[in-house]
Amino acid sequence: MHRFLSALLLTVSLPTVALADTESSYEARLVASTDAVVRGDWSDALNAINSLTADFPLSRIGHLLKADLLFWLSGQTGAGQTGATISELQKQLRLRWNHAKTFQTKKKLVPAKLLHLSEAIPFILYVDLPSSRLHVFAQQIGKLVRLSDYYITIGRAGFGKEREGDLKTPVGVYRINGYIPGGQLHPRYGIGALTTDYPNALDRFLNRTGYGIWLHGTEPGWVNRGPRASEGCLTLSNSDFERLLTQLGSQQNIPIVIDDTPQWIETQDLDQAKKAVLASIITAASDLAAPSSHHTALTSGYGPDEGAQMTDLVLYPGKKERALARWIGSSEQGGVLAVEQYWHRTDDGEWTMILQTSEPVPAPERLTADLAQSDQIAKPLAH
Repeated sequence: MHRFLSALLLTVSLPTVALADTESSYEARLVASTDAVVRGDWSDALNAINSLTADFPLSRIGHLLKADLLFWLSGQTGAGQTGATISELQKQLRLRWNHAKTFQTKKKLVPAKLLHLSEAIPFILYVDLPSSRLHVFAQQIGKLVRLSDYYITIGRAGFGKEREGDLKTPVGVYRINGYIPGGQLHPRYGIGALTTDYPNALDRFLNRTGYGIWLHGTEPGWVNRGPRASEGCLTLSNSDFERLLTQLGSQQNIPIVIDDTPQWIETQDLDQAKKAVLASIITAASDLAAPSSHHTALTSGYGPDEGAQMTDLVLYPGKKERALARWIGSSEQGGVLAVEQYWHRTDDGEWTMILQTSEPVPAPERLTADLAQSDQIAKPLAH
């Protein structure tokens, strides 16, 4: 048997996989076709693959799976496909398959880094980089609830962006801050793009460079590319991008956490972790604001007043053990001030602040509904 099918059939003892109803029709049918191959139901597999490629003729994975199946059924040793493109297609299918296998176990878990998020935030986007997966969460009665998830492509050189042109996807906490319709973009961006605020304050503090890191659709000729095929952006199939855009609506400043070392835990464990880190951060912030301190954290001259409230607390992805805390309070001028603090955990377990920024809280803005009417052409991008 061809090595591609052999790799899939290593999981033949696993039960049939069923994706959630929230998954796209394409992915559900692709996994179902693969499942039929794994079970050895050759007739069902061929019928399913034929139907899939008829409805999604740009599915290169579907055509590859069909080619391998036909070679196996003909008694030949395989088509002998080689090359980077074939390898990336195989990796994509394995990632989708692994997601389907683990979905039932993981669907009730939450990302360990999302300790506390403002109830005013309607959606949270969470990117599991090793799994090439974008998850959409909402808060219901103070709890994170997964609404949907999508396969994504990341940078060709992986993740951990440090400089412009390194072909890597950033790791960190960012914001969705704009929308550009596909008609204003080069065809390689597909149906459209959601822009992000990379580089953020911490990136600039660490001298990271680059710009134009977006979530966008897929170029013509593909349903999805391999897991590592972009110049640093996060890309979805055009149908998934359209579904995501409809889901997010006109909301502005949606947080997106791009995580290189994801951990999934029970909600009650998240609550316990949140309380421990929150207490440590608040204590450290209070110490910084003390009269004897050489630093100021929550004083009226630099941040919000003593009545400030923490709105967000996220364990910051990356190689260092860091946290991002956001506060809302009153400025000296009487307005509302937003403060962001980046904390680092030292070897002795103490938290120390490495960076703080503050700015007035802007009035709410719409996203897609307004920007979709704009005739402004997006500038060329770098990553």
